Amino acid sequence: MRIASLSPAVTEILFALGAGDQIVCTDQFSNFPEEAKALPHLKDHVKVSPEALKDFAVDLVFTSTIIQEKLAHALRAQDFSVIHQDPRTLLEISESIKRIGMIMGKEPEAKQLVLAMQQTFNDTKRKASLLPRKCRVYIEEWHEPPMVSGNWVPEVTRYAGIECFPLPPRALSREVTLEEVAKFDPDNIVISWCGAGNLADPQLLSKRQGWDVLRAVRQGNIRVIDDSLLNRPGPRLTEGCQRLFGWAFEYLH
Repeated sequence: MRIASLSPAVTEILFALGAGDQIVCTDQFSNFPEEAKALPHLKDHVKVSPEALKDFAVDLVFTSTIIQEKLAHALRAQDFSVIHQDPRTLLEISESIKRIGMIMGKEPEAKQLVLAMQQTFNDTKRKASLLPRKCRVYIEEWHEPPMVSGNWVPEVTRYAGIECFPLPPRALSREVTLEEVAKFDPDNIVISWCGAGNLADPQLLSKRQGWDVLRAVRQGNIRVIDDSLLNRPGPRLTEGCQRLFGWAFEYLH
């Protein structure tokens, strides 16, 4: 099949399953693994041009998460075959990987990938159980307005032995007030701004009006993580989990 992977997470999954050679084009943010960088990238993550897709004669289009839901509907209206997934928990991410594996004829590879991810999460959880206490961490997905990371991120933090800003299960990332964050009183702040990679400037947060009331800001406990390790519902969430655990270990020791 000729695949258009318009989701960075799906691109990573397809390569992890050994199906990357069937991708003929991707979205502008698909930059992992290294081979993905050499593929044609289509502009505008949420408004990819149907005409551009037609030029690649694609058989199947993958989209992902709520921000591409309208794009999926628009492409289906143009008679494209679209697989849209919107996983919001780690279990749903596992199921999405298995479904992609079934579609691509890579079911054994998908099952093995899911198993490897779960083993890494469990290994990290065992290490985290030895921490003297849970580190409180506020993880921010967007900066203007400030938005706390939701979806699967709270689950990832629990495997890392971290207490994150409280959100209901499957809750989307949402805007937060300084008062809410101050009440939570995080030990650490992790910046995971969507699309910024690891280049986010922590001073944009620390210099916000009033945010110096936060203990984490006053003490300089602000970390920047490559957002692709937390914001993409794919295999590298395990790496994000390990990074969070490492920071919690460092803080508590």
